[in-house]
Amino acid sequence: MRQPHTLSRGTHTPPRGVRLPLLAACLLTLPFAAAAGPDDAQDAATVPEKVQAHLAGAHAARTELAKERETWAMEKERLELLASTVRSEAERFRAAAEEAKSNEAKLRSRTEALQAQTQRLEQLEAMIDTVAERLEQALSALAAQSLPGVVPPDVAAGITEPARRLAASAGRLDETRLRTQRSGIELVVGTLGERQVTVRLLRAGAVAAWWMTLDGKQAGTAAVRDGKVTLRPSKTPDEAAAIRKAFAIADGHTPPDWILLPVRTAETP
Repeated sequence: MRQPHTLSRGTHTPPRGVRLPLLAACLLTLPFAAAAGPDDAQDAATVPEKVQAHLAGAHAARTELAKERETWAMEKERLELLASTVRSEAERFRAAAEEAKSNEAKLRSRTEALQAQTQRLEQLEAMIDTVAERLEQALSALAAQSLPGVVPPDVAAGITEPARRLAASAGRLDETRLRTQRSGIELVVGTLGERQVTVRLLRAGAVAAWWMTLDGKQAGTAAVRDGKVTLRPSKTPDEAAAIRKAFAIADGHTPPDWILLPVRTAETP
């Protein structure tokens, strides 16, 4: 049988089975004892301020968020407007590009047509130039074989434009035709015997010609041989007188009259 514990005066020792629970209770109460220190009153006093500060921070955050949302909404609207403008400009540029393509195709077609027309014009000008050259050569050959004054001088030598050159040659040909139908007086240098003499030449179209010296003392018939004017004196004084009278009529010094003039039928005397 156990003996009861004997305690000294003023001392109370709990039983061994109760010591452990008491120790645990003491340990559990330590945080509360520490929390219930001298700073409890000060912490309790700053709680409303902290709450108010938190509320103010939350309000500021909400305000900032609202501003950011408003800014974003405005920026979004601006970006949408900018995107719409960009799309409109892109569409306008696309339409302009399509129109430019169409205009380019039209211009290319017109350019090709103009190039073809230019080529035809160049060919035509070359053909006209060739015709003008042949006509000039023919007139030059005719002038070498004709009496002086029948073929007018060549005025197309300095013309390079084919159309103007051909027009000048055609005008020269027409003037030649007119001169073959009328008479004229020319001042020429001819061969009389072995010497060169300057004489007046009376031409009856392109058929026959007569000459007279500047002093009127000699007269006769004229012809062209190898491109040169050959002079043959009249055989009789009557022939010389008839030739002088013909010059007087042509100059207007004598009224028109019928005259029988000698005709040179051969190139040799």
